[in-house]
Formats: sequence, structure tokens, C-alpha cells
Amino acid sequence: MPNLKKTQIYDMNKIVIIACVLFSALSAFSQAKKPVPPAKDPVIFTYGKNKVLLSEFEKGLFKNNHIQKDKPTPEKVDEYLELYKKFKLKVQDAYDMGMDTTDSYRKEMSTYRKQLAKPYLTDKAVTDQLVEEAYERMKYEFNSTHILILVNPDDAPADTLAAFKKISNIRKEIMDGTIDFANAAVNYSEDPSAKDNKGELGYFTVFQLVYPYESMAYNIPVNQVSPIFRTDYGYHIIKVLDRRPAKGEMRASQIMLQINPTPLPGEEEDVKKKIDEIYKKIQAGEKFEDLVVRFSDDQSAVRTKGEMNPFTMTSRLPQEFKDAAFALSKNGDVSAPVKTSFGWHIIKRIELKPIGEFNDLKNSISTKISRDSRSQKNTIAVVNEVKKQYQFKEIPASLSGFIAQSDSNVLQGTYSYKTAKNDNTPLFFLDKKPYTYFDFGTYLSQNNTQTESKSVEAVVKNKYKEFVEQTILGYYEKNLEKTKPAFASLYKEYKEGILLFNLTNQKVWAKSIEDTTGLKNYYDQNKEKYKWSDRYDATIFNCSDKAVAESVSKYIEKGFSVDSILKLVNASNPLNATAKHGKFEKGDNDYADKLFEGNYKDSKSIMFNDTKAPTNYIVVAIYKFIPAGYKQLEEARGPIASDYQEKLETEWIKSLMKKYPVVVNQKTLADFKARVAQ
Repeated sequence: MPNLKKTQIYDMNKIVIIACVLFSALSAFSQAKKPVPPAKDPVIFTYGKNKVLLSEFEKGLFKNNHIQKDKPTPEKVDEYLELYKKFKLKVQDAYDMGMDTTDSYRKEMSTYRKQLAKPYLTDKAVTDQLVEEAYERMKYEFNSTHILILVNPDDAPADTLAAFKKISNIRKEIMDGTIDFANAAVNYSEDPSAKDNKGELGYFTVFQLVYPYESMAYNIPVNQVSPIFRTDYGYHIIKVLDRRPAKGEMRASQIMLQINPTPLPGEEEDVKKKIDEIYKKIQAGEKFEDLVVRFSDDQSAVRTKGEMNPFTMTSRLPQEFKDAAFALSKNGDVSAPVKTSFGWHIIKRIELKPIGEFNDLKNSISTKISRDSRSQKNTIAVVNEVKKQYQFKEIPASLSGFIAQSDSNVLQGTYSYKTAKNDNTPLFFLDKKPYTYFDFGTYLSQNNTQTESKSVEAVVKNKYKEFVEQTILGYYEKNLEKTKPAFASLYKEYKEGILLFNLTNQKVWAKSIEDTTGLKNYYDQNKEKYKWSDRYDATIFNCSDKAVAESVSKYIEKGFSVDSILKLVNASNPLNATAKHGKFEKGDNDYADKLFEGNYKDSKSIMFNDTKAPTNYIVVAIYKFIPAGYKQLEEARGPIASDYQEKLETEWIKSLMKKYPVVVNQKTLADFKARVAQ
């Protein structure tokens, strides 16, 4: 079927990094304070020819209210002052190097500016209404069936009307009882999946389908045929088969054994035997989390002792898995093995959380709305407000004239606006500035794509509507610094944060990687910091009982490889033994630590009872004792590079202090400390 589900991926990694670079140094305290009045805004320090006013310093000091709620002590103010001085010196260095004038920086800032402007392009009243609506819908899940007649947004009016008549006739047949909904979906729906699923989509909840479909599904009674409604895919009619209370969000752990999509003979049977043996161990009292680490094929879950991301009954997981998980009646319950298309699973319920309180969820709901098609309601509200603010005036006759001179290239995606005598014909005015045939023609040329529509008029009108909206929002956004002081302040912080990030990367982070000679010299001069303690090169075998452990010991004495040993001892039961190889220092592994409790340098193996699981035995195969010594550069590259970065940072700050001498106004600082301590 057409993709009624929506996904948007936002790459915010660098924003997070920049925020950390800027605010980890500059955001130390939280108590809200009123800014210093301008008439009493003295200089707190100068650096070179530049100065920092007390109001700027104070604003930074109290930036993030989640970090520190106590009043800053004089010592904390001094600590922050040192950080702030370094920040200002680094940013000034970036400005003096012209890093803010490069094409790459300007392009990057353009992207961030759009992201920062988004909250200012919404209407609060509309947002609040959408948030409340979404919260109420979160409480329920619905299963629906639908019939779709395809219509493109750019289709000609005649084609749109034909599609509407077609779905109207289908609905009439259903309402008259001539055909039931399921058979109508099979016979008439233009959703390809309807032939197989009779139009039934399964259970969904808020934010999982396109907004018009979701709204209709929540607003009509169960088993009632909906009115005709339109989405970007075309015309729909739906029937809600069931609407049930949402079961909440499940936190669960799993042990999963994968099944090869093209298994070899007997392979599936082997996997089934293994999952059954694991389940027996759980029933016998062995710890679920330990079995996850030893046996699960889900490596992402192994790192969290089997815990998965939270999920609901409408999450895109196999239905068999969800049914088994939500069938567990209390926290800590474990399911019998469950088979899905991915393999075999054993599920442990950690927690089932009901739908949270509105105040706890409204921020996350608001974020989802901003990424969803329903945010168009916000856009329309803002556009209408800006139209009033900047005296928008449209000239409908001009659009008709533009359409009359457009040709079929608009439909082919090859439209190219050609200069004409009436280039300056205004289509609309915004803040008394005319937007002309030339402006719209240029936009249409740059944004023209091939369409299945046969109507030049429909395509041009849709593009014109898009052009008007983007022009209005673009003009409003361009002037945000003048109309929204909070935006101007935030934008400045990001500009300086990105400069700081880029210059720090150049001076410290990238240099520590690229300057291999400098890194090697630093390592040679500081070898004493990077040393191994005594180590053993060994393999740890975890054995199910003493007999297995004795067999493992015997094979070690004979020089068998680890793979050969496991194959031999696991022939009768795949869980008889597991193995972990490594070079272990004291403290790396509880079992390997036994080697440091005696003199085993000349031994081939040791065997002892597993204190974590008394029925198990541990065998440690000893290959080599490695005495304490220096780590090679490659063995400790991470810590060495980190320490080298610290050295580069220190040297850079020293040079900046010489380049931009700092002078602190001690009286202003003392007065400020006294005031904030009150």
C-alpha cells in the first residue's frame, strides 16, 4: 500500500557536540536573575581591545537551570570567570582568523539558523490544541480498514472530480448494502495491498498514520463507514473495526537465537533445542541476564543485559512477540520460547508503564508535532499572522495571466522561465515590496519536477501557493533578529559555538590525530604514564558441571584449540561450555583474577568452582604470563591522544593570553559576588 506511515530522521549530532563545547564550559549555575540594568552595566573584564559587560557575563552564568540550583559562591564565580575568559579568547581568535567569513561556515550557519528559527514559526494556541488532541488520542489504539482511490495533488480538476465520483459510487454501494466493505476494498481499492488484506491495516495509534487518516479514525464511531476524505495519496473511506484502550509501554529483556533465512538441514532443529535448553536453565533458577550475555544473538541487547528499547502494541515488532510480551502478567515474569520471523525469543517483562500524565508528555508530544504533517496547521496560522503584520496584498488577475503564458513543460519538469516584457508584473506585495512574474518564474524553474498531472493550471497554482508561503515565512525568518530579541541572542550563541567548535577541532582535536610526529614525541616523553601491569594470555571456559570441566582440562593438556574443545564438549548439549579469550590484568575479570592468587606462570590450566553459579565450574587455559611493561603507542592510542589534546589546549590558551591580555575589573567583580550571594 502507499506509505501512510511517516518517518523523519534528524541528524543532531553536531548540534549536541556544539552545545557541549559551548555550554559545558559556560553553563555552571541556574538560579534565574534579572539582567543588570543598562545604566548600571559596567565592564567586568577586557581582553585586548575588546570588553565584556557584566550583563553578558551574568547571563552566561545563569544560563542553564538544570545544572546548579544553589546560589553561586565567590569561588564558583571565579571558576566560571576563568572558563568565560578562555571562551571569549578562543572565539575572538576565530573571528580574527576570518573563520566566520568562509563559505563553509556561512552555509553551515544557514542550516542551523533555519533549525533555530523553527520555534518562532509556530502559533502557540494552535500548538497547544494539537498537543492536547494528540494526548487524548494516545490513550487509544484503533484497527481500521480502508478503500483508496488514487489522486495526485497536481491532478487536473476533471481528474480529481472523476476520482471523487468513483469513491462516492463505491461508498453508496456499501451504504446501500450492495457490497460489504471488505469485498469493496478487494474489488475497488487502488491500494495494492487490499487484494491480500481486504483493506485492513492493523492497529495504530497517534503519529503513526498521516494526519487526516488518523483524525478520521479517531472521530467516527466503530463499524461506521466514514465520510469521504482526502490525503496526499487520494480519496479514502474507512471503517474502524475496533478502538481499544492503549496497553501502555513495555520495557522488556529478551534472549534471542537467530534462524538463518536459508537454514542448512537440521539447523532449525538445533536452534530449537538450544532455546529449550536455555529456558530449562531459567526454570532451574539461573539468572536471565547472565544467560543473555552467554547465549543471545541480539548483540545490541547483550550490551544492556537483554533490555530492548521500550515498545507498545502498535510498534513495528512481530505480532507474536508483542502478544507474548503483553501477556506476561507481572514484572519479572518470563515467557516460554516464542518463534517469529527473526528467530526464537525468550522474553522477560521488566515494567509495563501506562500512558503518562499530560504535563510529563507535552514536551515530547510537541516535538513529534513539529515533525508531523499536522504542523501545517501551525504554518497556516503563522502565515496568516505575518500577512497581517506585513500588509500582504494579492492580485489574482496577475496569476491568471502567468498561467496563460505557461506551457506543458511544467508537466514534464523541464519548465524554464524566459524573460518577457511583463517580468515586473506584481503577483503580490509583502511589506510594500512587489513579488513579480520574474520572482515566481525563477522559483518555478528551480522547483519544477515531472508530474503525472495533465493540468498546467493545477500545477502552477500549487507551486504558486508554495511560493507565497515560502516567501512569507522566509521574509519573517530573515527579520527575526529585529523582531525577536531572544532569537537574536540564541543565534549569536550558536554562531560563536560553531566557531569555537571549528577552531578547537583545528587547534586540538584534529591536530592530535593528524600530528603523528607530535603524538609520538609526547608518548616517548611520557611513557611512564602508559604501562601494563602483569597479565595473563588466557581463555576462560564456563562449564555446566565438573565432568565437563574435567574434559575441557584434558583437552587443554593435549593442546586442542578452543574451537575444537567447544565442538567436542558441546556435542551432547550446546550449553555445556562457553569460552572467552583475552589478555587479563588483575581486576579485568573475576575468574582471571584467580591466576594472580598463586604462581601459575608455568601451568597450562586451572579449574575451580564458579561462585556465581555453584553448579558450574571454571577452567582457565593459560597460554602465557606477560610481565609488566610499557604499552605500545597503538595499544594506548586513545588515552595518549586525550592527554596530548590537553597539552595542545594548554599551550593554545597560553598563546591567547599573550595575544589578548585580560584585565579584570576587580571592583565590579567584588560587587557582583556580593550581590549574587545575597
